[in-house]
Amino acid sequence: MSVLVVGATAAGGWMWLSDQDGNAATKKHRRGGARLAIVEPVMMSTDVFTVRAIGTGKALQSARLYPSVSGEVIKVNFKARQTVKTGQVLLRLDDENQQLAVRLASIDVDEAARQALRLEKLKTGVVSRARLETALSVLESARVRLAQANATLKDRTVIAPFTGVVGLSDVHKGDRVTPDSLIATLDNRSELLVEFAVSEDVAARLRPGLSVNLTAWALPDRVFKGMIAVMGSRIDPATRTLTIRASLPNPEEALRPGTSFVAAIDIEGKRLPSIREVAVLWSRDGAYVWRVENGKAKKVFVKVVRRDKGRVLVDGPLNEGDGIVIEGVQGLRPGQKIKTGDKKKRKGKKPNGSKNPTKS
Repeated sequence: MSVLVVGATAAGGWMWLSDQDGNAATKKHRRGGARLAIVEPVMMSTDVFTVRAIGTGKALQSARLYPSVSGEVIKVNFKARQTVKTGQVLLRLDDENQQLAVRLASIDVDEAARQALRLEKLKTGVVSRARLETALSVLESARVRLAQANATLKDRTVIAPFTGVVGLSDVHKGDRVTPDSLIATLDNRSELLVEFAVSEDVAARLRPGLSVNLTAWALPDRVFKGMIAVMGSRIDPATRTLTIRASLPNPEEALRPGTSFVAAIDIEGKRLPSIREVAVLWSRDGAYVWRVENGKAKKVFVKVVRRDKGRVLVDGPLNEGDGIVIEGVQGLRPGQKIKTGDKKKRKGKKPNGSKNPTKS
């Protein structure tokens, strides 16, 4: 019985000493042993972020056509959705009286011109200079009245001010219209102007000529390429935004004025360090990474700027080529030695050096 007690006591003492030696060895390894980790170099990348805004398309040129005077419509020379040319007559009002006025004014001009010419030939002493000057004044007055008559006649027609597409119209032959009667709308759709607003902080980074990707709500599968044409001159004090107008070519006229667009502008910022997302850790003081300096770990605090497909753009004291720990970050301490490993070799190595484990 006493032999068993002594043996148990001796075994317990051996296990206690063994445990103490093991803990001491572990602590010694933690203090001075190198940690195996995977390290990758820092790459520099340009910070590109996308600004999006909702905008509305407008025609390059747009007009609402009204008659200059009241009158009866005697001819309509257009149809809805018809393309018309600059100067083409779209509508004509009854102009019989105005044509008669032009003829009378033309007769007066011809008669005044003959009188002035006759007096010009007879001015050598027979006709006084005063009579010739009076005849010339009468001729000039007749010409002015003719110009007025022609202008009044021209007011009886509505012409296209530019090349474009005519919209719907409710005016027909026989209608009586006034200067308040809308004849039709006219739009030059060869190019659209998409107007939208951006925030004050973004406005400082924009400039005319910058590319804009535009997606129409009616055609969500197509992306149209435009560019910034005009920028507002001041920030709206109420909304703190700046108005932007982008030009969008529309040669096929697939897009119409009034279409809603999502405008996306890619803006390049400054060059920043780019690292793997798994390398970023968090503490109460913020985000940080482990940088390897002279074979030892150093904690470097960074600010996360943007994430993109497994990588992170950060702002901090990192330079291109700095080694950053991406695997083996758990339990690292400042100043701990780092033993770098090959990620590919680690993935290919079988556990415990075994070759082909047998099935049990």
